[in-house]
Amino acid sequence: MTTGALIFAQNNAQVDYVKLAIFAGLRIKKFLNIPVSIVTDNTEYLLKNYPNHGFDQVIETSTPQASKKTFHDGTLTSKVLEWKNLSRPQIYDVTPYEKTLVIDSDYIINSDILKGALERDYDFQIYSKSFDLSGWRPTNEFERINQYSIPFYWATTFIFVKTPATEAFFELVNYVKENWLYYRVLYNIDASIYRNDHAFSIAIHIMNGKTVGDFAVELPGKMTYCIDKDILLKLDNNKLQFLVEKENHLGEYILAKTNGIDVHVMNKMSLTRCIDEGNYV
Repeated sequence: MTTGALIFAQNNAQVDYVKLAIFAGLRIKKFLNIPVSIVTDNTEYLLKNYPNHGFDQVIETSTPQASKKTFHDGTLTSKVLEWKNLSRPQIYDVTPYEKTLVIDSDYIINSDILKGALERDYDFQIYSKSFDLSGWRPTNEFERINQYSIPFYWATTFIFVKTPATEAFFELVNYVKENWLYYRVLYNIDASIYRNDHAFSIAIHIMNGKTVGDFAVELPGKMTYCIDKDILLKLDNNKLQFLVEKENHLGEYILAKTNGIDVHVMNKMSLTRCIDEGNYV
């Protein structure tokens, strides 16, 4: 069975997701030692700007419809930018692997914990359990898609094997995406913008017969994350340093460090600065 990783990268005016994907891919190869491919809507940009990108395969896809999203860079700076997040349901069709690890370009691998997951015999593995580095922020939105509804699952990182069940799952995710207004009302989701996390959560709920089921197996550990109001300061091999927003003190931060823990770094601006400055090993 062929095994590899897949990263989607579709740039907007301010965020070079291709650059982030190249860095994330290098981390995957270092810690997990598997091939990595990129899915992008601009192969020309990749080849022109990063000829030594290191991806095993470059897969071009059409440019998805963009929505608008606020991107923070710490607590005091933000910009409204395009957000192209509608391509995720295509994964089953575009992946060149029989078993695929999918990560967002801002998910930084710092351990080999997912190597064990790649060796397990499950059709679909994903995170529902998570940990916020701040320790004080409410986590309700990452526990259930609303306070009375179904469990929240992170589309940030998951592993799937090509089977009839997972094919049906991704077809269902796409159906939810295409009928988002209906499903948003049905599941009482407050946010109007489409999110892969919500579509995955709904599709898993349906695959489980709208009850507690075993279609989705929990990945090892937890989804550790910091939001974009936190700032990544430094990457040092498998150690990360952050400024995490301070409770009730706008513009003030607390220093936090991780060691050997994979982290979802939502502040893409600060992640880009660290990459540009060579502030990593």
